Amino acid sequence: MSLGGLLRRLTYYLGAFHKRRLFHQGLRESLATDRWTTAEIRAYHDRRLTELVRDAAAHIPFYRDLYARAGVDVAAFRGVDDLPRLPTISKADLLEHGPRMVRPGVSELRIVRHTTGGSTGTIAALASPRGIASFENGCIFALWSRIGVRRGDRIVTLRGALLDGGRRLYERDRLENRLTISTYHLKDDTVAEIVRLIDDYRPKWLHVYPSALTLLANILQRIGRRLASTPQGILCGSEAVYPWQIELFRNVFGCRVYSHYGHGELALLGGWCEGTTAFHFLPNHGFLELLDADGRPITAPDQTGELTGTGYLNRVMPLIRYRTADHGAWDAPGPCPACGREHQRLARIDGRGQEYLVLRDGTRFPLTSINALHGTFFAHIYRFQFVQDEPGRATLRIVPAVELTPPRMAEIRAAFAYLGPLGLDLDIQPVPDIPLTRAGKQRIVVTSEDLARA
Repeated sequence: MSLGGLLRRLTYYLGAFHKRRLFHQGLRESLATDRWTTAEIRAYHDRRLTELVRDAAAHIPFYRDLYARAGVDVAAFRGVDDLPRLPTISKADLLEHGPRMVRPGVSELRIVRHTTGGSTGTIAALASPRGIASFENGCIFALWSRIGVRRGDRIVTLRGALLDGGRRLYERDRLENRLTISTYHLKDDTVAEIVRLIDDYRPKWLHVYPSALTLLANILQRIGRRLASTPQGILCGSEAVYPWQIELFRNVFGCRVYSHYGHGELALLGGWCEGTTAFHFLPNHGFLELLDADGRPITAPDQTGELTGTGYLNRVMPLIRYRTADHGAWDAPGPCPACGREHQRLARIDGRGQEYLVLRDGTRFPLTSINALHGTFFAHIYRFQFVQDEPGRATLRIVPAVELTPPRMAEIRAAFAYLGPLGLDLDIQPVPDIPLTRAGKQRIVVTSEDLARA
């Protein structure tokens, strides 16, 4: 082997060793928080928040100017109780001030630049320390371990991956024991090959975008196919998973469903525990607030607010009080009755900020409340998407999987007819295709502004 070849191989193995070390660090630190008491968690947040806020004000131009304009006495900042004194930020700040939010003087060799926002139609540039993805993967594995996932388990990934520019259907990573299958071209005529790949691999877990697995499950249900072996579980992430999807997955795949919440901005990470569907947020990853429309903290259970996160992992481009545009509600206070953990906990996440329809009176109607999104509806379609231009009126675009005869269209319209008296007039429109986002996700609700940005 040539010297160049040896150097390339050495670089590969050193990189793999570094990634594995960071992975295990994230896994170890996250698992350790399971044993922390409420007092220990609070003390940890106070310390990390104080360090982060003071460091950002001292070294990052955006925060120095932001806090100066707001009259914040950073030297007096002491942690959780002082957070409401700080201004919040949003994706608009990333778009307008992104370069000034990055720590000056950090070598580009130590930075990874990436984007987020493919599911919202607004693309924002981010910078993070190299290796942060491996650390966060360890944190995610800590969440998955609650239901038995172990390093080395066979996993099939169905997450909209565009492999080799769309030319390859699948890719196998022997080091990670993972088979990734692209769902960009998933149709009735390719499902046999995809099922064969999954059956031959015999995975213990399916790691999925819910929208991608919904498409596969719909086809399997329609043609009467099943996997040869039942996975131990389905690991959902990167999108909200709705009750009708959970019901569909359990019926088609015959196993438990697990979900975690995270996002590309890396401010928050939480997942269900062993016994409940409440989201437990890892304290070593970030601090969670719920805010109302006026930016006031929400403390009462079951009152919906916007998830607002302060992340601890990214010191290159920290996000402090970042409004995510996602909404949820606190669980009951105290330790989780199912697992005993004392992490911050949401009873539910209602969906991404855009996954609502607006009724005539201005009320936001979450997709979790649309009962028609299950059953026979999926026997007729591949994909669906709501398009809304004005309150009280929307179009449901559907990509047919079968001929939409007048009786079938009447059946679909009847399933959604109850929305009219609630304040939403719905037009149903068959279309030839609904494109995925750049990240391979399926947008469920779009507005005319979203379409103009696409």
